[in-house]
Amino acid sequence: MLSFVALLFFSLQVTVIFAQPFSLSALYEDLLEKHSWGTSIPSPWRYHSTPDPHTLLTLRFRLRPSNFDQLLEHLSQTSDPFHERYGQHLSKAELDELMHPAEQTVMEVREWLNWHGMEDTVISSTADKSIVLTIPVSSAETLLNATYSIYAHESDTNNQILRTLEYSLPRHLHAHISLVSPTTYFGNSRTMKKTSFLQPMRHASHTSSSYDSSVQDDCSSTITPECLRDLYNTGNYTPSRTTSAKVGIVGFLGEYANTADFATFTRRYLQDATNATFDTIEVNGGENDQNSPGTEANLDVQYAAMAWPIPMTYYSTGGSPPFVTDSHTPNNTNEPYLDWLDYALALNDDELPRTVSISYGDDEQTVPADYATQVCNMFASLGSRGVSVMLSSGDDGVGGGDCKTNNGSNTVVFQPTFPASCPYVTAVGSTTGVTPETASSFSSGGFSRLFPQPSYQSTAVSAFFSGLGSKYSGLYNKSGRAYPDVSAQGEGYQVIISGEVQSVAGTSCSSPTFASIIAYLNDFKLATNGSTLGFLNPLLYANPGVFNDIISGSNPGCNSDGFTAGVGWDPVTGLGTPDFPKLQAIV
Repeated sequence: MLSFVALLFFSLQVTVIFAQPFSLSALYEDLLEKHSWGTSIPSPWRYHSTPDPHTLLTLRFRLRPSNFDQLLEHLSQTSDPFHERYGQHLSKAELDELMHPAEQTVMEVREWLNWHGMEDTVISSTADKSIVLTIPVSSAETLLNATYSIYAHESDTNNQILRTLEYSLPRHLHAHISLVSPTTYFGNSRTMKKTSFLQPMRHASHTSSSYDSSVQDDCSSTITPECLRDLYNTGNYTPSRTTSAKVGIVGFLGEYANTADFATFTRRYLQDATNATFDTIEVNGGENDQNSPGTEANLDVQYAAMAWPIPMTYYSTGGSPPFVTDSHTPNNTNEPYLDWLDYALALNDDELPRTVSISYGDDEQTVPADYATQVCNMFASLGSRGVSVMLSSGDDGVGGGDCKTNNGSNTVVFQPTFPASCPYVTAVGSTTGVTPETASSFSSGGFSRLFPQPSYQSTAVSAFFSGLGSKYSGLYNKSGRAYPDVSAQGEGYQVIISGEVQSVAGTSCSSPTFASIIAYLNDFKLATNGSTLGFLNPLLYANPGVFNDIISGSNPGCNSDGFTAGVGWDPVTGLGTPDFPKLQAIV
C-alpha cells in the first residue's frame, strides 16, 4: 500500500504528465469570432481591391479595464440627485486608476503578440489602456484570422478605407481585449451622417439686441438666438464662472467652423456678444480650412455661442475625406468617435470641456457591437469626470431607407441611431412652431437593439408603453434604451454660411441649442457649489416637470406613421423642451 506521501507524489506526477500535452499553440489557435458581417459588405461601401500585403497597418488593442464596474457605480452615485455623492465627480487621475487594465491582461496580450513574432520593440502603449503596434497587413490578417480589403464609397470611389468583414481572437483573450481597431467598423466616413440639412429660405428673420418676454411672431417660421432665448427663458442669465464651464463642439467629416461667418453671425444675431470667439483644436489629423465653411460646423458654433462668454472650442477631428495618403498609411484607417474620445479623456481636468455637443450618427445596426460598446463606455467615462454630453438624435424618424435588417433576414424594423442610443449621453430630438411647439417629423427616436433600458428612465418609458399598447409590436425592442431624452427647436435656423444667411433644419440644430442651456446650468452650479452637472439623464428624468411637454406631432419612417408625441416622455421629443428657470431651480 502506498504511503500518503508517495500517493501525493504519484498524483503530482500524473498532474504534470497530463499537463504536458497542452501547448501555447493550442491556446492561441483556439479562436473565437469577435465580430463578423458575414458575406455582406455594409452599405454604402463596395469592394475595391486587395491591399499590398506589405502595407503597414496600425492596430490598437483596447484592453479591458480592471474596475469598469466600479466606474459605473461612481457614475450612478455622482449623477443621482438623491445620492449623497451627487456631483462629486472623478478626477482624471482617479478615472485613470479605474480604467487601468490588470497586470495579467497586459501580460496575456503581450505574450500572445510575442508568440506571433511581434517583438516588444514594435509594441507601444497609450496610457497603458491600449496596446498599439504597426505591422504589415499580411501579419495583421494572420494575427486576427482576418482578410483585409480596400473598400470604396459607392458615390465616391476616391473615398477608400481599409477594413475587414470579420476578425477573431484566441478564446481566452476575449476577457482581456474589448476591441481591436481598425477592423469591422465601416462608418468612419460619409456614412456617418451629419444630422442637418438646408431648407428653402423662409421670410426674413428679425434682429435685435433686446429680449422680449413673449416670443416674436416670426419665430414660427425662422429661428434665431433671440427666439430661443425667449422660448426657453435664458435671456436674463449672466454667466459668472466662465473659465470653468467650457463648451466643446465636436466636428467630423471635414467640417470646418469659419471665423468670419461666426463674426457676421454675432453682429447680426448676437449683438450682446459681438466680441465672441472660439478656439479650434485639430485632433488626429483634423484640419481648419477657412476657405471651406461647413454648414454643420457653422451651425454648431454659431448657436452654441448663445452661452457666451463661456469659452468654446471646436474640435476638428480627422478620419474623414479628403484623406491624404502617405507611404505609411495609403488607406484610411481612422475611426473618429474613438479618436476624439481618446483625445478628450487624456485632457487634464482644467482643460476638459464640461458641456459637449455632437451632431453626428450612424444607424445602430451598421456599428459592430464591440465598437459601439467601447464608444459608449468612453462616454460613461466622460460623464464620470463631470462632462455633460449632448447628441443629436437623428433625422430619420423611426428609421430611414428601407429599414431592413442587415443580418441576412431582411426584416423591416424600426432603426435606432447610434451614438444617440448610448445610455450615457443625452439625446436631443427636434421641435418646430411656437404656439405651441410640436414635434418635427424628422426627429429620430425609438429603442436601442443593443443597449438595455437604464433604470433612470424606466418609469417614464413604462407610462408611454401603457398608452401605446400593442401598436408596432415586433418593430422595436421594448426593453432597449429609449431615446431621445429631451428636445429643442430644430427647423428654420438662420445660419451664416460663406457670408450669406441659410435656413437649416435637423436635430443638429437642437443639440447645440440644448448644450448652450446646459452650459449656463453648469456655470450656475459651479458658482453655487463648485461642481458641474456631469451625466444629466438621472437628474432630468427625476424632474420631468421642468420641461415644456410636447404633446403633438410624430416621427414617421419605415413605411409607418412612427411614434406620436403625447403627455409625458415619448420617443419623438423625449421629456420635452427646456425651461431654464425651472432647470435652474433643480440644479
